[in-house]
Amino acid sequence: MALNNFFKTLGLFLVLLLSSCSYFIDTFMDPSYDVVDLNSKDLGIVFSHNVNGETHPCGCRHFPLGGLPQVAGAIEKLSKTETVVYVDSGDTLFASANIPKNLEQSQTFNAKSLAQGLSQVGLKYWVPGDQDFAKGIEFLKEISANNNINLILSNLKNEKTLPHKEVVLFEKGPHKIFMVGIINPYVLASKYSKLFERPEKALPKILKNLKEKGYDEKSPFHRLVVLSHSGIGPDTELAQSYPMIDWIIGAHTMNFLRFPQKEGKTNIVQVLSRNHYLGHITFNFKKDNKGDSYEIIEIRDELKDELKPNPHLAFIDKHKEALSKIQKDEQANLIESTLGVIRYATNNSCVECHQKQNEFWQGTAHALAYQTLINAKEENKLACVKCHSLGLNEKKGFKRVQDMLEFDESMHGRLNEKQRNELSAKYWKELKDAFGPVSSIREMSPKKRRVLASKWAEHDNKFSVTRNFANVQCLNCHIQHDNHPFEKFDPPLSKNVKLAKMKEKCLNCHDPDQSTGWYDKQANGLPGALNQEIFQEKFKMMSCPKASQ
Repeated sequence: MALNNFFKTLGLFLVLLLSSCSYFIDTFMDPSYDVVDLNSKDLGIVFSHNVNGETHPCGCRHFPLGGLPQVAGAIEKLSKTETVVYVDSGDTLFASANIPKNLEQSQTFNAKSLAQGLSQVGLKYWVPGDQDFAKGIEFLKEISANNNINLILSNLKNEKTLPHKEVVLFEKGPHKIFMVGIINPYVLASKYSKLFERPEKALPKILKNLKEKGYDEKSPFHRLVVLSHSGIGPDTELAQSYPMIDWIIGAHTMNFLRFPQKEGKTNIVQVLSRNHYLGHITFNFKKDNKGDSYEIIEIRDELKDELKPNPHLAFIDKHKEALSKIQKDEQANLIESTLGVIRYATNNSCVECHQKQNEFWQGTAHALAYQTLINAKEENKLACVKCHSLGLNEKKGFKRVQDMLEFDESMHGRLNEKQRNELSAKYWKELKDAFGPVSSIREMSPKKRRVLASKWAEHDNKFSVTRNFANVQCLNCHIQHDNHPFEKFDPPLSKNVKLAKMKEKCLNCHDPDQSTGWYDKQANGLPGALNQEIFQEKFKMMSCPKASQ
């Protein structure tokens, strides 16, 4: 009797627990098959893909998009009117399928941290892409095991290769939304491609499995959603071959489809990369499949305020601090010989002859470009440092943030690696103390920028710095002979050649992603061709006074 009472109490507890949720997942009968019973509201599937390892937006964009706190805010906003399920269709953890050996530690940490953050934001189902296999099967198992993220893979040849779900079913009344995940083996490295069946071969088996679980392709209340890491071309062919598919949420080719690409009744959708946009499909349970709708959500910075307090802000701060330390340690192992190489002349040598030009430059945001990274706590992230300094990854420049400064050894004595690092650390600490809290460099007045730039130059003198590659300087734009002013190019460069080379240098950093306002907007809302008028306006704004003046 006591045992019967125990089970009755346990059963009542489970009923109360499940009824308190907006949906619950039943996996008791088949661990590869999730049944999500929706107890209220419509269903919203929010999706991303090609996140490429980005946890937060770059600190130097005019209008930053993306970021985990902002995605969390967008989901919070949607959750007020519908049950939201967040899915991703791959190329999520890494920026490429091959990780440089010298960056493996930082990129691995970043991938683990990103997976943790995505799980906390609410990512539930994930089809890994070719870039996600960069560290192999065991790494994917670790990511899945350590986070509340389910791999959804319906075309694995051997179901024991990876822990996964084959089918997810969302139910409410007569409505049944079946979701499956496929990877096209052609996008994978050969050692992984053999693990998957081609989608066109796997789909008949998948459909048979779905029908056994109640799928009726003729019912207007049933939908079939495919998460696909294949690319827009194979997705189109798949829709043509299997017209019963309602939605294909794609990835790999990073297309931006503001409106679904229609193939028969199939809607193919993609939303570009790095969580700058989320796709959002709403399944209206008051209507049949004709009532479903789609929109693209631009992940603007202000979305983070939809969640107050937003715990993901502290997560990002902690992540950046830990990642910066790893990047710094990682770069300490990179030693590049510069013997016999004529190094770039940095601004402190140019000012001797070009005082008027230096005064103009100090009033621009270029003169304090590296401070923007310091503000964003990204001063050790080489992908950002490249456009906020002179000569990164060039023989004439530097390879590591530790080598951004060169000190006059006649003043400091001959420095070994440890002494140089200690002196450099002291330099940056005292510079931050001297500057105090610094607001946005871009929004600062030229007068205020000159004050800080002059203070920086004084700081260089105090520490007897012979070269400082920080900030965007003269040779980021100008082309000069290595022995300028004593030698000139032979034959001399024409004015048109100089301007063309300057323009090329400008656009290396001011690309459509970082400077969207420089580019014409296409019909789909994305930047297109460079707007020549805007470019000329910006170019003139940043042009130094002529040397003859």
